[in-house]
This record gives sequence, structure tokens and C-alpha cells, in this order.
Amino acid sequence: MVFIKRDKDGEISGVSRDHEPGFDEEIQERSGELTAFLHSSQNSAELANSDLEFIRVIDDLVEVLIAKGLISFTDLPPSAQEKLLKRSELRSRWRESLDLLGDEGNYLIGPGAL
Repeated sequence: MVFIKRDKDGEISGVSRDHEPGFDEEIQERSGELTAFLHSSQNSAELANSDLEFIRVIDDLVEVLIAKGLISFTDLPPSAQEKLLKRSELRSRWRESLDLLGDEGNYLIGPGAL
């Protein structure tokens, strides 16, 4: 048995193996309603993950178009420029945080690094 939470329309909105606040209704694990909810949730998660991957493709595509001079950064609407600048900054910080080599090529992690 698992515990579920329902939304205002009576649809399952959450599932828990434990009886937690808000998860008051017990339901059979093989319930058709539960199976449909879990399947829908999995599809939503896969679609969201696909969206994130596709955003990265579009981001890279815009960079290539700008680098090849096919479009100019200033051709983009100001809101798009802001978003691209923010993503560029975040990606730069992320790359810096993964820099495991020092300036001289010495490893920053490993024996004797601490």
C-alpha cells in the first residue's frame, strides 16, 4: 500500500510510501488510477528533460550563428540578449568550478593537494 494526496479536483497529485501529512488516503500499488498518475508523471519528467536538452542545442546554435556573422547579438530582442548573457555567465562559472588543473598543470585534487 502507498499513500496519496489529491488536488482540489480529486485527482492524485502526490504519492508517498509513508503516511505523511497530506498523504492520508491509502491506495493499492496496482491501482489503475495510481498507474496512470505514475505514467503521466514519468512522461512529464521525460518531456521536461528533453526541453532542457533542447534549450542547450538552441543556445549553442545561437552562439554558432553569431560566431559566423549570420546574426548579430544586437539583432536579438533585449530580453533574449539578457537571457543569453545570463546563461553565458552561468556556463562560464560552471566551467571554472570544474577546472581541476592549476595554472602550472598541477592537479588540485589528489594526494598531497590538501
